[in-house]
Amino acid sequence: MSRAGGGCSCSPCSARQRCQPREVQRDLRLLRSEGWDVLQTNERPARSFLARPWSAQEVANDPVRAVIHHALLRLLHHHAPTPSRLYHETLLELSGQLPARLREVSLRSLTLPAGDTPRTLETLAAAWCWGEPVRFTYRKPREEPKTGEADVVFMEINRDNLDWYVFARRRGEGQVKTFHLSRFLDAARLTTETSPEIAFDPRRELDSAWGIIGGRQHCEVALRFAPEAVPYVAHCVWPGQVTGEMDGAHYLLRLKAPLNREHLSVEVMVWIRSCRSAT
Repeated sequence: MSRAGGGCSCSPCSARQRCQPREVQRDLRLLRSEGWDVLQTNERPARSFLARPWSAQEVANDPVRAVIHHALLRLLHHHAPTPSRLYHETLLELSGQLPARLREVSLRSLTLPAGDTPRTLETLAAAWCWGEPVRFTYRKPREEPKTGEADVVFMEINRDNLDWYVFARRRGEGQVKTFHLSRFLDAARLTTETSPEIAFDPRRELDSAWGIIGGRQHCEVALRFAPEAVPYVAHCVWPGQVTGEMDGAHYLLRLKAPLNREHLSVEVMVWIRSCRSAT
């Protein structure tokens, strides 16, 4: 029953330790009596695991930190409603750090693991963690697969579609580009090589971007919102915002947005259409 192993039910644990299930149950009671935070899932048979003492108390005693952790837990749950084993273990670990009241609710939402973690995710994650380049085959929509080598600089889950995105620089190129994890047909780490240090600032490339990562051409977009939209847009700082001010009863917002290959600020255009109150 390790903290990192996702927990274990009594029967498999007793078989692994070559003892009786009642001895495992006795040890669980002993751990609780000694102050260990032993957690259990609601499934049957229940799996037990230890909360991480180096972080659980810090989170459990701080309501704001606890709610933030719970929000992370829910985001991960929405990203992987039928998680792989590693996802499930991570969800259990996050739940174990919550105060009892939040933990009880969170454990109810856990879905039993289904399948293994995608091998490409494991490969690319290891390449980023250990600073190794990857050789991969990648297929864009309506194009033939292409093979190349690249150095991974960042990975994240997209805020709009909850898909994994990989940010990497191809060998021989100067710009970091965005790759859909689902479009990797194959990937292998080049374990005998080391990736160079590549400057990548997520705040500049992602937080202020309108979905076009790595774009170097920008334009300034001026949006004039109708009076009924003012309460919804006037009190936020939008990605790439340059200025925001009232123009009579209207609100005038200026944004700096990157352009795609056709020199269009497509993400801002989609946002404008969704607002239906901008000119």
